[in-house]
Amino acid sequence: MQLSPEQQKILEEQKKQCIFCQIIEGKVPTKKVYEDDLVLAILDINPASKGHVLLMPKEHYPIMPLIPTETFKRMVAKTKAVDGCIKDAMLCKETTIFVANGGAAGQQSAHFMLHIIPREGGDGLDSFDIRGKEVPEEEVNEVVEKVGPALNAMLQRNLPALGFTSQSASGVGGTVPAGMGMPQKIDKKQLLQIINSNPQVKHLILEKPDQFKQIVPQHPQLSQLFAEVDIDDIIEEVRKKAKPRQPGKLSLDDTLKEGNG
Repeated sequence: MQLSPEQQKILEEQKKQCIFCQIIEGKVPTKKVYEDDLVLAILDINPASKGHVLLMPKEHYPIMPLIPTETFKRMVAKTKAVDGCIKDAMLCKETTIFVANGGAAGQQSAHFMLHIIPREGGDGLDSFDIRGKEVPEEEVNEVVEKVGPALNAMLQRNLPALGFTSQSASGVGGTVPAGMGMPQKIDKKQLLQIINSNPQVKHLILEKPDQFKQIVPQHPQLSQLFAEVDIDDIIEEVRKKAKPRQPGKLSLDDTLKEGNG
């Protein structure tokens, strides 16, 4: 992700005030668990449970999209190693590993980090019990009615170029004509190409993502389209392309607050 000069300036100013950058620079004492050239793992001073570890990039990145690929790969790789060490040290079999990526997700620090929390039965950390929301049937039906004709028309125009067979296939709210059968596999790039080629379908995904996610497994055509991809990842990609960031503003900068993870 490329930042404008204005965004980079905001990031530098944010870094000066970041308590975790001061920890990384050795200006603030901490209990280190692991450190290499790219990442640092420390004990949280306000732990959810004994042994709660914060794993973070050593460079200042407020949100995940800003982290270079190699740095994020390192974080993921070291998460497994640190998690194993925590389990051995704390004599626990289970951990909760999570990321709060942005203010709406509960992120309290302007420095991106990953939490590794030792767990025991009855530890009272019920806040990690995230339950899905039930969507009223009439709302699901509304999405089906709106997305069906547009999706079928879109498939008829675009799918032959993506390797479709000569078999017919049932569509959402109708039938795709013969010759528009579903291919065996369709990757993320192809699916985004399909979605972005039809503004109406893209708009429906953006406006009612929860309902759209519920109807995907209910319809053979949609379930096949999304069989090889993560639907949340696709929705996020569509959102990023639909809402370009304004010059001079760093995404989520106003929602991130200094804190301790």
